[in-house]
Amino acid sequence: MRFLKLFLLIHPLYFYGQISLSEIDFFRKITNPDSIPIIKNGEEHCNKYFEKKRGSVNFNENKFKNFFSCKFSSVRDRFYIYMLSVDRDKNKPIRNFCRDIIMDNPYVVDHLDKTFNYQNREYLNGFYVDNFFNDRVVSFKNNYEKDQQIIKNEINNFIIKNRSKFSSNNEENIKLLQKEERKLEKIYRKVITNSESDLDKVIKKELDKKVRYKIFVNDLGTFTSYSCNWEPGKGLIPYVKKEKFSEFEDA
Repeated sequence: MRFLKLFLLIHPLYFYGQISLSEIDFFRKITNPDSIPIIKNGEEHCNKYFEKKRGSVNFNENKFKNFFSCKFSSVRDRFYIYMLSVDRDKNKPIRNFCRDIIMDNPYVVDHLDKTFNYQNREYLNGFYVDNFFNDRVVSFKNNYEKDQQIIKNEINNFIIKNRSKFSSNNEENIKLLQKEERKLEKIYRKVITNSESDLDKVIKKELDKKVRYKIFVNDLGTFTSYSCNWEPGKGLIPYVKKEKFSEFEDA
């Protein structure tokens, strides 16, 4: 019901192309005052995704001396997936050097190719509020037994976190649990069928405009700092400019 109310509120704005992530947050707050801000949740989920990748056995620390982090800049109105402190290879032009780095990162490189722009970006799932449960994003693997275990674990976590809502009235307790189970089942069906809600389409449209990829490069010979910048679907050749990380950090 909350998401229905939200959609009814934002649909006229979406129709005229005038909705933003911050406005979606505002309308969500109306329908659910306890909701976590979508931008905050998206940023936290993105950072957790890359931290998990860094800790995986497939992560080659010799190849990737550092990895991606995520930041939403309210000043620039951009969501950045960025890498910092890469030392320049003097044998390559900066554009080619940065292109080679981004090509070595399968987690993000497809997003730069418009041919693959339709694909789901797991690190951006934190923005899709239809996948929220108990104030976090739920992911499924399309493996029935494992997914049912995820649902069971999520319900257990819900009970622990919301134990103050339960009482001695078992009938009411059962209704509360059934309501949450229905939410999870709805998320489950949506995820495994790879379907998009109208709200998903609104958010994806906004993310396509706001997401930027960025790599900071240090030229130790000239004591100059550069950044290589990409937009989703615009190809592998970056836009290069002189930029210190401190300037970006304060934005």
